[in-house]
Amino acid sequence: MDAAQFFMLRYEPLHATMTDRLVGDLSDAQLRARPHGQNSIAWLLWHVARAEDIGINRFAMDGREVFDEGGWATRLVTGRREVGTAMTSDEVSDLTTRVSLPALRAYWGAVGQRTVDIIRAYDATEWDKVVDPGRIHRVVRDEGGFGPHVNTQGVESYYAGMTRGWAFAQLALTHTWGHFFEGNVVRSLLGCP
Repeated sequence: MDAAQFFMLRYEPLHATMTDRLVGDLSDAQLRARPHGQNSIAWLLWHVARAEDIGINRFAMDGREVFDEGGWATRLVTGRREVGTAMTSDEVSDLTTRVSLPALRAYWGAVGQRTVDIIRAYDATEWDKVVDPGRIHRVVRDEGGFGPHVNTQGVESYYAGMTRGWAFAQLALTHTWGHFFEGNVVRSLLGCP
């Protein structure tokens, strides 16, 4: 088994679980709810989709984001493009209220499909290549993916030395798993199993 096959063992089930288990049986009102001021499930899905889109398509592959193709900025209706890290509570509420939930589900699916397509076409022996620090700088500071409240120097320091494999493992797997469990806490606060 190579690294790409290993990655896919968890990636495809994660995307299905995030879609079916976390959001599949909830009403729009439940997806937008922020019990006890927690992040909404809609916001969590936005956040992991944007992090994966930027992490895989910009950091790892130096390609275009899914967000910038197919009219997603218009379809999602948020007026935003950032990942959401360091958003204020009011900004989280605004995004939660405005986002088109059908478009958000479709965007999540499109990001996932792009990641699968890249994995299937990409030579995993190159996963140890370090991402160009200049690219990290441009993405974090110039392209708007991290928003106005983020400590850009801290983000750049965190990603310094990141390999392509790290981007896949962190931003398409472990980051999403962490927020999946956060979403399950929100579900429980809503009284959903």
